[in-house]
Amino acid sequence: MTVAEMDAFAREAGRIERTLHEIGAADWARPGLGEWNLAELVTHLTRQADRLAEYRDRPLSGDQPAADRYTYYRAAAGMAADIARRAHDGAAGIEPASLPQAFTAAWRRSAEAVTAPNALIETVMGPMLFADYAATRVVELVVHHMDVRRALDQPPGADAMAARVTADVLEGMLDGPRPRNLGRTRFILVATGRTPHDDPRFPVLR
Repeated sequence: MTVAEMDAFAREAGRIERTLHEIGAADWARPGLGEWNLAELVTHLTRQADRLAEYRDRPLSGDQPAADRYTYYRAAAGMAADIARRAHDGAAGIEPASLPQAFTAAWRRSAEAVTAPNALIETVMGPMLFADYAATRVVELVVHHMDVRRALDQPPGADAMAARVTADVLEGMLDGPRPRNLGRTRFILVATGRTPHDDPRFPVLR
């Protein structure tokens, strides 16, 4: 079964694999994102890549979506402290050199969990359409891949299909259209607070 969001997910995951295999032993301690070092950032990224496989077969708590791809992050805004702690605790028990393989195993498990786009799966926010939750996983991969590349002093970038999905989600969270002088990559960086902008609507996601 083909789900467009999962095609984007797989394409970006393949790019991330290549980046992770370039990381040297001394690089894992580099600053990653906020309080995370690079190993903690990649631990978080690996968890996000695994969630589709983790959630698909959980019992549903309802028969209607509790969130969509645009409202998911508003509902998740209060979870930042728990997310940061999980990444820190998870990285403490993992040998950094094993993280590239762990990421590959995680995203491939999710790629094998594809179901109908309009099927409900149980997420941390309650039931969501599979395609909508998959879109949030594309956002996670694209944005945090940019974070990883920045930590490695590499330019940001994303697969074109994955960047389109990510930009659509972020623009859908704005009050009105995005500024047209922002290219897709810069818009993603601005909308997620990675690059400053004078539009008071930004960032819509951190």
